[in-house]
Amino acid sequence: MNVLVINGSPKGENSNTLKLTNAVIEGIKENKDAHVEMLTIKDMDIKPCLGCMSCWGKTAGKCVINDVMQEVYNKIMQADVVIESFPLFFFGMPGPMKTFTDRCLPLMETYKGEVGTIGDNAFHEPRFNMEGKKLIVISTCGYGRTEEIYDSLIKEYNFISGKGKYEAILCPQGEMFAIEPLKPQIEAYLRRYKKIGEYIGRGEDIPKDLIAKAAEPILPQRAFETLVNNYWNYCEN
Repeated sequence: MNVLVINGSPKGENSNTLKLTNAVIEGIKENKDAHVEMLTIKDMDIKPCLGCMSCWGKTAGKCVINDVMQEVYNKIMQADVVIESFPLFFFGMPGPMKTFTDRCLPLMETYKGEVGTIGDNAFHEPRFNMEGKKLIVISTCGYGRTEEIYDSLIKEYNFISGKGKYEAILCPQGEMFAIEPLKPQIEAYLRRYKKIGEYIGRGEDIPKDLIAKAAEPILPQRAFETLVNNYWNYCEN
C-alpha cells in the first residue's frame, strides 16, 4: 500500500493538525507493507495556476508549468491513499494548500458547459483512472465545534470529489494540542487517530462512529471558552 500525505499547513512540522496526522500514520504503519511518503507544501516551490486552461485544451491532462507539481502528479497516481492534512484558515484552506489544489485541475475532465443539478456530486469526473484510490482530509480548527464551521470547505471537496468519495476527519479546538498540561488528554485523543490509521492500513473503511469520536472536543465548552478568553486577554494586555 502506498500512502501519500500532503502536509498543507504553513507551520510545516509544527502543525497541530500534523500531530493528528502523524498518529494516523503510526496506525497505518502497523501494516508492515505500507509505504508512507509526506510532502510538505510550504517547503515546495509550487507556482500558482495561470488560469490558461491549457490543461483542458491544447495540453489536455498536462499542466504547462514545469515545476515540482509534475512529479507530484505522478505520486498521486501511484498512491493508493492520499491524505490531505491542514488547519482551517478563515473557513477554508490555507493559501499554500489552495495553490496546490488549484494546480490539480489537470487531473479533472474538461468542463464543457453542462448545466444541471449538482447537489453534493462532483462537478467534474476524474480524467485518469482513480479506481480504488482513497482521499482522506484531516483538519483542525480553532473553534469549539466543527458543525457549520467547515460547511464551505466540505462543499468545495464535494464539488471536487463528490460526497461519499472522500473522508473528512475534522477536529475542533486544534490549538489545545500545543498545550503541555493537557498531555494526558492529548495522548488519549491521539490514540483515536492511531486507530483510524489502523483501519486505513488494512484497506478498510473507517467506521463512522470512530470518525465522530475523533471530532469530539478535547475540552468541555465552558473550560475551552475560559482558556481562550484568558489567552486573548493576556495577548491584548
